[in-house]
Amino acid sequence: MHIGFEDEHLLVAWKPHGILTSGNSGSTFVRTLNRTRSDLSEGGVLPCHRLDFGTSGWVVFGKTKQAARAVGLLFEQRRVAKRYVALVLGKVPRSMALMWSLDGKTACTRVERLAMGTMAGAGSVSLVCAEPVTGRTHQIRRHLFGAGHGIVGDDRYYVPGERYTGSGLFLCAYGLAFEHPWNAHVQIQLEAEPSKKFRKVPFVHQSEFVQRFRLSSHE
Repeated sequence: MHIGFEDEHLLVAWKPHGILTSGNSGSTFVRTLNRTRSDLSEGGVLPCHRLDFGTSGWVVFGKTKQAARAVGLLFEQRRVAKRYVALVLGKVPRSMALMWSLDGKTACTRVERLAMGTMAGAGSVSLVCAEPVTGRTHQIRRHLFGAGHGIVGDDRYYVPGERYTGSGLFLCAYGLAFEHPWNAHVQIQLEAEPSKKFRKVPFVHQSEFVQRFRLSSHE
């Protein structure tokens, strides 16, 4: 279990691919965290937001209901900077601003190309950084698919007959930054190298983006 930040109010932990953040499923990340950390209060921690089942990365938890609500409000007010890395199909322009409505609401995702190469089973692919300005359901996945560059391994947004069926969804929430809701002098800023399956792709492993990280794998 990799913990990026912790104090008496909050805990930020790295969720691996292939597990729900929370819910009624028998196995969820919040249940695993509460079971592993016997030192937490009786009620355990509460998720302030969620990552999809197939997405890895930082998740913020509140140690009290008040803390969870406070951070949840920061997300609603767009005061949390989120950075994702993804492997997408095709050759992506150097930068894109994807701005079209989702579910009848304004949505914006900034995308920057980090590297390009090939991947067995997927062909020509691009490594991109995606920053969602808004927070709509599956926003990054839907925007990239709508731009003609679906995420490798996406089992929901894909062109029939073209879905990669190897190692699941290649989407990782590697960066998170926000002001501590109870201490304005504390700026929580976290980054970590993407999960191991990204680094198994040769051109990704050799990219400047991955090489700048010196942290060990969180898987």
